[in-house]
Amino acid sequence: MLKVRAADLKEEGNRCFQSRWFTQAAKLYKQAEEIESDDPVYPSNLSAALYEIGDYAGSYQAILRSAKLLSKSPNPPLAAKVSLRLPKALVYGFRNNTLSLKDYHDEEQLIERLKPAAGVSEGYWEQWERTIDEYDTVMRHASRARVNFVSLAMARKAARSDLEYFTIGHDDVMSIITDWGLENKTHPFDLLKVSVERLSCLSFIWGGGGDGRHIFGSIIGLSQTFLELTSKKREASKFHFTLLDIHPTTIARNLCLFLMINELIAMRLRKHTDGVEEAEIKATIFYVWMGVVLPPYCNVRFLKVVKSLLKDLQTPSYPLPHWLHVTTDSIPGIVASLRYWDTQLSHRTVQEMLRRHRQFENMPINSSNFKLQDIKAEIDNMTDDEVINFGQVQMQIPPPSEKEARQEWLTGMRIMMFRLLASGNDKGRRSSQFSNEEAWYRITQCFIPPKVLRARHKSFDELWAGITQSPTQVLKKQARKHIEGTWKPNPSLFDGVQEVKFDYPSVEFNAFEMVERISQFNSRMGLLKGRKVDEDCPAYSVSEIFFDAVVDGLVALKGHITIELLQGDISQELMKMAHGIDNRPPGFPRTFTRMWLSNVPDYTHGPMNMALFAMPNLEPEPDASVAANCLLNPSLWKDSGDKLIYNYSLLNGKDFARFFGCRIVASGPWDAIEFSTEPLPRPLSTLATREELIVWLTRVFITTILPPEPPNPRKELLCRVRYPNNLAAFLGLLMRLPAIGYPPHWISEYLNTLLADNLITDLVPYRGKFPIPLSEPARSAPCRRVNLSPWLAEFKTITTLSYEALPFPVSLRVRRDDIGAYEAPLSIKDFGPLTLMEKFGNYDPVFSLVFYKRGTQAANMVQRMNRDTLVKVFEKGHGKGDVYVLSVLDQFGITKGSVRWKMGKEMVAKMKEESWAFVAHRLDCHEISSSIVADRWWEVTA
Repeated sequence: MLKVRAADLKEEGNRCFQSRWFTQAAKLYKQAEEIESDDPVYPSNLSAALYEIGDYAGSYQAILRSAKLLSKSPNPPLAAKVSLRLPKALVYGFRNNTLSLKDYHDEEQLIERLKPAAGVSEGYWEQWERTIDEYDTVMRHASRARVNFVSLAMARKAARSDLEYFTIGHDDVMSIITDWGLENKTHPFDLLKVSVERLSCLSFIWGGGGDGRHIFGSIIGLSQTFLELTSKKREASKFHFTLLDIHPTTIARNLCLFLMINELIAMRLRKHTDGVEEAEIKATIFYVWMGVVLPPYCNVRFLKVVKSLLKDLQTPSYPLPHWLHVTTDSIPGIVASLRYWDTQLSHRTVQEMLRRHRQFENMPINSSNFKLQDIKAEIDNMTDDEVINFGQVQMQIPPPSEKEARQEWLTGMRIMMFRLLASGNDKGRRSSQFSNEEAWYRITQCFIPPKVLRARHKSFDELWAGITQSPTQVLKKQARKHIEGTWKPNPSLFDGVQEVKFDYPSVEFNAFEMVERISQFNSRMGLLKGRKVDEDCPAYSVSEIFFDAVVDGLVALKGHITIELLQGDISQELMKMAHGIDNRPPGFPRTFTRMWLSNVPDYTHGPMNMALFAMPNLEPEPDASVAANCLLNPSLWKDSGDKLIYNYSLLNGKDFARFFGCRIVASGPWDAIEFSTEPLPRPLSTLATREELIVWLTRVFITTILPPEPPNPRKELLCRVRYPNNLAAFLGLLMRLPAIGYPPHWISEYLNTLLADNLITDLVPYRGKFPIPLSEPARSAPCRRVNLSPWLAEFKTITTLSYEALPFPVSLRVRRDDIGAYEAPLSIKDFGPLTLMEKFGNYDPVFSLVFYKRGTQAANMVQRMNRDTLVKVFEKGHGKGDVYVLSVLDQFGITKGSVRWKMGKEMVAKMKEESWAFVAHRLDCHEISSSIVADRWWEVTA
């Protein structure tokens, strides 16, 4: 057998190194060192390979071994290489916490001897000196820097800064345990196969909790599976459900529902129930959850819960059921919503509520009895005026005045009507068991109460008894008069935190669509065994069966489940958890087994932000995954998951999985988008190469600062794309990459290139329409140095604020104390007519501030802003130093009265001295606001 020579292994390692197969090279160099452990060349070579793959601690140790051998056998050229590599390994190792002060102090004397003579490699050693000098400060302020970063807005601002309130969902009810996956290919979570250890910490989260249907369904599904476990496994089981929604009113509504469910649990445990009281509670849950108006006794019960919560939530230790938790930070928003329901609805009338609801129910088409082709035919037969009336009244989307745009609007509106009515039609699955109650609903606009409560309602028994015939007009009028005189608008449908107040909520929904979906869930989950839907009150009965199963589930899971209600932005709340800076109890989970985001990614940069801000919170198990659906624009992607993924991430599906180190389980725009994580960090050989990564990052950076021009949602109804990410989100991407497995020095060196305004690229900004085509990477221009100056002021600010939280070093002269928070007046009268008249989408995140030096060429360019203005600045350097763009704003909106942002104090002082100004610029129509001069800005406390 031939003996392997160290020199041969070294030569083979060199070939691998030159081919950038650094992991293989490291293995060969290590073998060579093991054979000839007294030769300093081999550990030196090993240190180089380990450095390239980001193993800085291993590189550091190999450097020390080589240096100790060199002290015995001097080799100046080799010593120079070791001296050059040592400070880099130390800097990056300290920054990503793979090296510690102890590692340094143990070899401090040797390290000092390795320092070169003055003037040689000083840059790297100066960086190391700075690293060691600021080490204590970085460690002490890292948590604060993470808070700073997470507090930054990751999206551009919209004209309307309030939140859209969605009360009635349109999804089939899902049990996250049993229904996970595609409709025809589910992946039930088999608790029976889960280890006892893992059963003690299973956690699930719903982002965009909406009406809570999925968490209720999941309680049912989990309890059914839980009861099949052995007693040992049941005893060990601990489940955590988190319902997360950005809207405080959504959280308040679900909290009230859970407290009424708890009343039913208490009655169940007492084993002595008052049938009428129980029916009242169930009716209150039913009407609050599904109805537009409430019977008077249900309204009293609901407001009793509201008042009780108002009192309890404002006490230091508020008494909630042991299985229910409201995060402290969520309470102020919840209280505001509860107070609005309690005090601000007295002048709302049932008549007006039902009039708005009736307009939808009595549309020219009654879809419940039509097949899909019939619905399409009826819509095609509607006059343009009828379609316009629907768009204006029901959707609050007026048609454009231009003839060509008007025809496009009419076409889009007809398609929207078809989708809306087809979903209400429920794809032909509507059951005949509700036909009588639907006839009742067309007369009364409310569901029929159960028999035990019906005597309280004048004429209801008589009208219901004759519903299959032709009830008299007298009976109809008596029933309607009773409803209008005694019933109340459903308080939970009203949102008190809107900037622009609407007297009444949107109630354009088909009431029986939700009933049908609950009924189907009940049947699928076997809830009808031993009982059936009561034909005397079908919708109520469906709700009763469903919530009885929720109560049964919570009773079965007593002591084994915690339900957490959390209000906040999904990306920010998940980042807080991932960074360990959330204000939740220490024992609560920060990673999750399954994450359902609903269609929130439609509004938060799609798969890109799922990868950046959701996947880090997945439990490190092969069956853990995050999923969402697409409701805003599924037809735009033409059944191609690749097109959807590329539009948001600028990667096709295969590369998305490779670059982010994950698995794409599903990506169908009409079904589900699901990603699963792989063990991290990934081997470098499985990830993008350095060249591929830098090209992609540059493409993402350019598309972030110069995004495509969004379509006008008022005209192109089917092409709506929210593309909100700003430079804070881009920094979040850079911060995420080392955890995936990319060497931090790749990211650091690239970031420093950007900050130094030294980007040379052949990439060009995409100027077409959405969706961004898969062919876009083929477009290029000659390599040239582009002008990043307008965007670097902001990028340096957010990098400075996040400095101590970065997992890599970065060259910055500015420090956190050099950054100030500023405010300036920006009233509604400062905005342009296209914004004020809502000719474009005022909920679309399209605004930036553009600062400019008055009296310059840049000022003229900004005042004549069009779609090419900033592209020319980027390409040709026009106005360099005289114009800056800010997309990360602390406060903005047409009703806010002012705008707030962060910026370097020195820069603001210079702007004030030179009489700068800014405008608010929207990138969809390129309208600008009035100019706000620097004399009107003032510094505020951050």
